[in-house]
Amino acid sequence: MTGVTATHQRLTVTQAPVPDATAELIERVHQVGSRLREQAVIADRERDLPLASVEALEQADVWRISALKRYGGYEGGARMLLDVARTVAYYDPAAAWCVVISNGSVMLANRFGDAVLDEVFANGPIRAASIFAQPQGTATPDGDGWRITGKWPFASNSSHAEWALGILFIQNSEAAPANQTAPQVGFVLMHRSEYTLEDTWFTIGMRGSGSNTMATENLWVPRDRVITFEQLMGPAMEQDGSATFGRRLTPHLTMSTTIQAPSLGAAYAALDHVVELSDKRGITYTHYKRQIDSGAFVQNLGMVSAKVDGARLLLERAADAIDAAACGVVPMPLEYRAAHRGGIGHAGHELVDAVNDLCWLHGTAAFAQSSLLGRMWRDINTGTRHASITAPMGYELHGNALTGTPYISLKL
Repeated sequence: MTGVTATHQRLTVTQAPVPDATAELIERVHQVGSRLREQAVIADRERDLPLASVEALEQADVWRISALKRYGGYEGGARMLLDVARTVAYYDPAAAWCVVISNGSVMLANRFGDAVLDEVFANGPIRAASIFAQPQGTATPDGDGWRITGKWPFASNSSHAEWALGILFIQNSEAAPANQTAPQVGFVLMHRSEYTLEDTWFTIGMRGSGSNTMATENLWVPRDRVITFEQLMGPAMEQDGSATFGRRLTPHLTMSTTIQAPSLGAAYAALDHVVELSDKRGITYTHYKRQIDSGAFVQNLGMVSAKVDGARLLLERAADAIDAAACGVVPMPLEYRAAHRGGIGHAGHELVDAVNDLCWLHGTAAFAQSSLLGRMWRDINTGTRHASITAPMGYELHGNALTGTPYISLKL
């Protein structure tokens, strides 16, 4: 198979999947799309994905995107996940959010040691969750392992995950430099049986993502199930010519790019919804019997479509750059990452503007509790505010690169 070699009886992939593989996944999503759209209303009401949605996504094969080929996954890159998740979001943005978080969490888990991965993927690809923003727990040495205590809020997909990662402080780590006094930051990989869930997810948007709080207390895990921040997020894997493609993807930028996909797909769904009804709805307090009889309405629809397409192009640019870098051993320069973060943030800003414009065009019916457009408006306005993709931070990071001023964050 092109781009695949066998090394030490472990399959090593050197490039992203071919476009046909992505196209096939997208077609599978469309085949279950009507089910996802039906269940989206239930997900929004129940604040979690229904089992029927999870099973439909399983049938579409989208949970396997980031798993390494050696474990039966696609070993997809940022572009595959972006395109497939955007398609899922057309039917249910919250389901797409879970698809991104699960596959992104698997991408992070891929940087653990081979023995850990053999355990995690013993039965093939998994569903996963992760929290990697701020340390919310501790790992304390205990014999040949660690004692873990922590709570990790906003853990999307946590109720359907089979494994989860939590960011924490590593106490008295042997890997810490001798002159380091503050605890190292690291990650623990936990099986679903090793943490509980607290029902804390009460929001107006992305309600179906089930982003509740993971919690564990005095949990013992083997030593290799905790690794440092540098091991998981650092550039070592990106520079390792023997590492398989899925391990060379740069973590932060991949997550930031793909987590915008749910809002992108939702914007396309919102646009199509307004267009579909525009020859049936009039404009109140005017003589227009159909919205499309108004030149201003038609012009503004064109503007909205351009905003959504522009956001898509910015995200595709970032995804393609990520995949190209992962095919080699030279990490993407920080200034390029910062520029992409600015583009990702701007994409979100444009998507919010687009759905706001659509609500103006459609009318107050958009804010009926049962309105599909209203749900897209809530999901987009919530999703684009995720801390890793918020537009103001992205703009400032890009500005740091342009001016040579210190980056406000090195999580690039």
